[in-house]
Amino acid sequence: MIRITTALLPLALLSGCQMFSYQEPAGADTATVTFTGDAAAQPVVCVPGKGFKDTQMALAVKPWETNAFNELFKTMKKAEEVPVAIQASEQARVGVVYNERRSEGAGRDHCRVAAQFDARPGERYRAHFTRTDTGNCGLEIRGEDGVRADAVPVAWQCPN
Repeated sequence: MIRITTALLPLALLSGCQMFSYQEPAGADTATVTFTGDAAAQPVVCVPGKGFKDTQMALAVKPWETNAFNELFKTMKKAEEVPVAIQASEQARVGVVYNERRSEGAGRDHCRVAAQFDARPGERYRAHFTRTDTGNCGLEIRGEDGVRADAVPVAWQCPN
């Protein structure tokens, strides 16, 4: 009996991890945000009362233009563009987490950035993540037409 439990524990933990990732809402009262970026990072969506939740896919950046990475990215659940349905809201919050080992070997480069905007039902937005050589991170949100959304940077908090 103990061996069965021990063997099933890793499977239970793996399936349990999926419960904590972002679950997209369905219905007409949603908007779509497509995350893009200059660096590989993890998009997140604010779920009121539950905090920021990781999207199912992470952002990837190809080191050079080729299709050779497509299958690898699919397997690793990464993509150059990550579209996500969010609940339409005047106070929708999305963000990105960047976490990478420093090239010097000691420590990690880490930043997280979030923005709040008016996500209207049926609308499409693009959230572009940037990271400078000096370590500054940014997130710009634009409508599908390319016009900058009225997004404002916000603290790393997800209100109730």
